[in-house]
Order: sequence, then structure tokens, then C-alpha cells
Amino acid sequence: MKYNQFAYSLPTPQQQILELQRIKMYPVDVAQYSFDKLTRRIFRQFFPDYRSQAALETQLRNLLVDEQQNLFTYLANIGDRFEQHAFYNVALQLLGFYTPSEFSLDDPIATMKQLGLPFVDKLYFNTESLTSAVYQLLNTPSKNGLTFIDNLAARGYYTINLSANEQQRPLFFNGKAQATFSADQLIREVVYVESDLDTDHDGQRDLLEATIIRPKPANDFIKLPALYTANPYFKGTTDTPMNEVNVKLAVKPTGDARENQDNFDDFPTFDTTNPSAALTNPFANHSSVAEPSLIGTVTLNDYFLHRGFASVYAAGIGTRGSDGIRTCGSPEETASTIAIIEWLHGDRRAFTDRSRLDEIAAIWCSGHVAMTGKSYLGTLAIAAATTGVTGLDTVISEAAISSWYDYYREHGLVVAPQTFQGEDADVLTNECFSRQKDAGDYAKVKLFYQEKLAQMKHDQDRETGSYNHFWDERNYRNNIDLVKCPIVSVHGLNDWNVKPKNVYKLNEALKAQGIAHKVILHQGQHIYINNFPSLDFYDLINMWLANKLCGLENHADAIFPDYLIQSNLDESDWQTPTNWTGTKQKELSFAKDFDNSANHKTEFIDDGVKAFHESGLSDLAWEEAFINQDERFAKNQLVFKTPTANEERLITGRPVVQLTVKSSANRGLISAMLVDYGEAHRLTVRPQNLELQARQLGYHGPLETTMAFKPDTKMTSAKLIAKGHLNLQNRNNAYEGQPVEPNQEYTLDLNLQPTYYHLPAGHQLGVILYATDMGMTIRDQNELTYSFDLENSLLKLNLGKTER
Repeated sequence: MKYNQFAYSLPTPQQQILELQRIKMYPVDVAQYSFDKLTRRIFRQFFPDYRSQAALETQLRNLLVDEQQNLFTYLANIGDRFEQHAFYNVALQLLGFYTPSEFSLDDPIATMKQLGLPFVDKLYFNTESLTSAVYQLLNTPSKNGLTFIDNLAARGYYTINLSANEQQRPLFFNGKAQATFSADQLIREVVYVESDLDTDHDGQRDLLEATIIRPKPANDFIKLPALYTANPYFKGTTDTPMNEVNVKLAVKPTGDARENQDNFDDFPTFDTTNPSAALTNPFANHSSVAEPSLIGTVTLNDYFLHRGFASVYAAGIGTRGSDGIRTCGSPEETASTIAIIEWLHGDRRAFTDRSRLDEIAAIWCSGHVAMTGKSYLGTLAIAAATTGVTGLDTVISEAAISSWYDYYREHGLVVAPQTFQGEDADVLTNECFSRQKDAGDYAKVKLFYQEKLAQMKHDQDRETGSYNHFWDERNYRNNIDLVKCPIVSVHGLNDWNVKPKNVYKLNEALKAQGIAHKVILHQGQHIYINNFPSLDFYDLINMWLANKLCGLENHADAIFPDYLIQSNLDESDWQTPTNWTGTKQKELSFAKDFDNSANHKTEFIDDGVKAFHESGLSDLAWEEAFINQDERFAKNQLVFKTPTANEERLITGRPVVQLTVKSSANRGLISAMLVDYGEAHRLTVRPQNLELQARQLGYHGPLETTMAFKPDTKMTSAKLIAKGHLNLQNRNNAYEGQPVEPNQEYTLDLNLQPTYYHLPAGHQLGVILYATDMGMTIRDQNELTYSFDLENSLLKLNLGKTER
């Protein structure tokens, strides 16, 4: 494995000394120390969990500087210099690597280079070069991926070296917040934020329950920044049946679907400047106490609790403990999300309980807020950013939706997130409407809620799949011009739940507005990546938040790459291109540039639904069989493969399949897959465990298992790169239905999901043309025939420069 560090910078020698003194690694009178005295002091500091002289001596004797000598003996005779090979032999052992199985004592520098770890390139260290070596070592990733100083902190370094008062205040080292706050003194509380909404139509402002978990500062004058996660699942979910997918593809009416009236998104609101009744005790400043929660917290937030950041969680309208009803993706949902930020910033009031008698202010909060979370959680962070709400200084969103149409629809079709066939906005709304769990509370809103849910089911329009007013209200990119804060987006290039075009389109829109947008693309599916040792993810986000929430001048904007993309050929290879989409364009003719094009079939019949049901395959198993040309589905596809590539190619951005096609009926849909064909041990798209409970996120903090994408133990012959789907009636755009005449040719561009894919030498690039996708589109047993003019059909690619 190679350890990639993108958040590390080496300051001047004088600054290194100042920072080492600040964290108590160096004494304030370091200039008075001889070389040997300073060196022995430093290595004692590396063992905060061994305080007696005997225990410390044992640890020093357990470390070898070479084959004949241990560290204790070496330090006893140190003199006025430290040999490079001796220092890095010890350093590798301190970082958790074993000799001789993982490195040789004869050549530690070779291992440092192989692992991508920084080192001082001098054969002998004097005081200045030793200082640089120590500073670098503290900021070097250990075997578990956390920096050495983070692992020291988890072992009690700051508890031993800082006073009780110093431990409960922010401390920064190499531009990052340190884990100086104790997990044993966390404050947990619940408040009820008053919104301007009345989504349950009871004549009162909806109260929104928020749970706060925050470290205890040294005094009330220290204000903490907040990491806020809007999590609709936080208070539980309900079992909700999916919509039927074995239905006929409708012939939709012509015209602009955006003109269709949407009656769902119509709720009363109140004026913030005119709150409800006066309070008997308006500034009580105490709150009800929340029971410690074992579910729903975000690990990234937990990491920052030890570093002086509060964690705030709110499930939003219609969830257990709050008022209102769920309204998936709506402006009301966004308003309930930002209400919490407004309270944290001091612009909205909250109560200690649901009686609305005692007001509570977030007096502990600095007013600086970042939003975090994955999937729906990250989506609401994007929603909040597009309001321009004051107090939201940045967003760290992972696998986030930027338009709900791009989640549940595609190019005029109903298209499901992978493994969730039949899910739609109505299903997710009901799933997160956790007020149903309290029977008495639910009874008050049941009839109204059921009416609104039926209205949502109608307005989302599964009949046509067109982009209408309902979906336009749920397109956060419409308000991109209101975004004021920089955004970090993390997304999986193999995420077929929240598909990559959500972050791709967001990136294009933010760039056009000149808003800073940092994009991290990994090779996984719908996952978090904070526990991947090959990337210094925690440090990147730490550096970013120290700058955005704490005002630390650490050059985060310049250091954090605009694009950080993991290679599909090597999980340790993280690349930093200047753009997602490469500048070289290439067109491949379906008639000339694929193997056997001259004799290729030009039509297929879309009658595979019956075979799919008879096969008993799951959606995922069907996709694998389909890509590998299973004979049960062979007549439902046309497969094209290029000649074997004689060199590696990098496919970037959004591939486009330009087709001239006709349907045998007055309706139809077209799907396409871009496929890598060739035998290989490809990276698994699901991360594998490296080491269980390999690291601790702070002193007495939570334990975390490290993971990585590993080469599959078995050879595979094909890998999906990208796919796309399109309704023939929406060949120009997603909102305008156009007629389809049977057996009449139409030329269209089918934009596939964006990618960043290295096609290895010796492999073939394949395209599969088909119609019904058993895992995503509706399943119409229609037996339509689709025919193609290959002479007038192209695959358009954007190629980038390979860096391998």
C-alpha cells in the first residue's frame, strides 16, 4: 500500500520549533538543551502510555536501530548526531510496521519511499534536521492510516502533557485541530427549534427536535464550531412497500410537462419576525438531556468531537419528536434543515422542551457551521447550501443528490436507484415519517398526511417519468446562484444508488458560478471513505474545517486538490487532474470501429422480462449475466467490442452514445452500457477489511476498522464502466414529450453516467445497446423491436492523459 498525503505541508524550521513547543513535544527553553538531552526527551514523549522509568526502558529496548543495537542503548551513547537509517528504522516501528516481515533494517529508506512516507534526506541529523525529522514523523501516516500524532493523542499524549485547562481548548498542529478534548466530558442535550412552517396543518409552527453532542470547553468564553448533520433516518424508519415496476411503458402526451400543476408543495408558513406567544422565561439557557445514542451519529463528526467541534443532529419535519410531515426533497424540507443553522447562528429561537415555555440559545456555539453526511444526509447539506443561509461556512457532502429527478428519473424515464426497484419520492417520504412510531402523535395528523401522500404519489408522475414542476421544485441546482460557501463532495464512481451525474452536474454548475468545489472520487459504491488508510481523508477535512470554521490560515484552498480521483487499477493511486473531463475527444463509429462491425446485427427484441422472472436472478445478478452475454438474454441486446487496446486509455467525463434508431411501436426506451472486457483481478467495488478496530479517533474515543479496495481473488471478464437510459419521446430533453412514429428513424444523444476509468492495455471497450434494465427501469413485457442505423451511430469519448 502507498500512503497518500495531500493535507501535509512543511513549514519553516523556526515555525516547526514553535509548533512543537505548542504541543509540548519541545520544551520552551529548547535552545538550552544539548543534542543528546533533547533527543532522549523526544523519544520519551513517544510513549505517553508508559510513564514509569522501567516501563519506558522496556519499550525503548523493544525498538531496534539496527540488527545489533536497540534504541535504549543507542540513546545512551547518542553524542551530537542521529544516523538517518537508525532514526527511520525506529520511526517505521513506531508507525506500526514490523521487521523483518514488512521492512528491512538494512534499508528503511527504501520502505519509506515505497510507502510514500516523507523523510529527511540527510545521512546524519543535527538539531535542525532532527527537528524536521521529528516534525515530519508526527505528521506521517501510521500503518493504520492516522498520523503518528493522532495515534499518540489516542494513547493519552495530550492528557499527560497538557493541563486540565489546556486540554479543553482548541489546539492546532500543522494546520489541523488536535484531539485535546476528552470523550469523558461530552455534553448531550436536546432542543426544539421553532420553524416558520406548518406542514401538518395544525395552525402552529412546526417544532424541530435537534440533538447536540458537544465537548466541554475550559470556560464559557470558548465558543465551539458545529458539525451539523440533517438525518431523516435519525429517529427511525418505517416499513414501506415499493411501487409496482412490472407495468407498461406509457405513451406520454406531447408538450412541456413543467406546465403541469403541482398541488403537493403548498404549505402555510409564518413570518419569522412575528413569533408565537411571548415566553414566560425567554432565556432559560438550559435544555432537556438526551440519552446517549448508539445509532445515527456520523463517524466523521465523532472524530471531530475530540478536536473541539460540536455535533448536531436533526431529523427534520415529520420525524419522531418533531412536528410536521415528511415532504421528500421539497422546499419545506430545505427550510426545516436550515432552521437548525439559523438557531446555531443566533437568528432563530428554540425551546428546552415541547411546552414552548423556556427559550434556549446556542450560547456555546461560535456561529460557524459545516454540514456533513452521506446520501440523504449529504443531499440536505447541498439543499441548505443552495439557500445561502448565514452561518453555513462549508459543506462536506458524500454521495449526495443534487436533483431528485436525477435520483428517481432519467431522460424521461422512471429509473430506480440500484437495488431499490420501485422506490420513489412517496416511498422515501413514508419511510422517514417516523412520527408514525408514536401512535398518539400520528393519530393527530394521519388523515391530513395520507391525503398529502396521495397527492405526492400523483404529482411525482410515475406514469410518464417526465421532468415536471414537482421535480423542478426538487432540483437544488436551480438555486446554485445563491450558494455562498465552498463545498467538498465525495462520490463513488461505482455508486449506482446516487449516480455520479449528481456530483458531476453540481460541479459544472458551481464552476460556472465561481464557487470553490473540491471533488473526491473513489472506486466504491454508496459508502463513506474516512477509514481508508491510502488517503489522508481525515486530515484533508480537518485542514479544511480548521480554515473554514476556525479561521486558521493554513492555505487549505491551495493545498486541497480541486479533483482527487482514485484509480480503478490501483487503490493506492490517487490522482489530481485539473479537470474531471479530459480535453481529447474521440469518436468511434459503430459501423467501422468495432470488431465485426460489418456483419453485426442491427436490431434486438425487448422481451426479456419473462426470462428475467423465470431465471430467479436478483437485479445485480441479472446485470452481471447481461454484461457477460448470458444466452438467456442474448436476443435482448446488441454487443459491440473494439479491437484489443495496445495501450492504456483514460476515459473521462460523460460518454455519449449517438444513435439513429427506430422502434416497432409508438413508444420505446433505449439503454446503453459502456463495458471493460478483458480478464483481470479487478478491484472489488465493496471495500474489504484490513484490520478490525485498527485505530482510535481520540483518547477514550471510538475504535475504527480500516478498509481498502482489494484486487478480486477471482478473475473477472467484464466490468461496467457507465450506463444510461432514455425515453424515445424525450430525445431532446426530459420535460418535453414528443411523438414516436412506429418504424421511423430518430437520431438522439444518450448521455451516460460520468466516469474516470483507466482501460488497461490488452482489454476491449464494449458497448451494449438494450432497452429494459431489470434493475432500474420499469419492466414492460412489450416485445418491441429496436433497429439501428450503424452507419449513423457513434460512441463519443473524452480521453485524459494517463499518469501511470
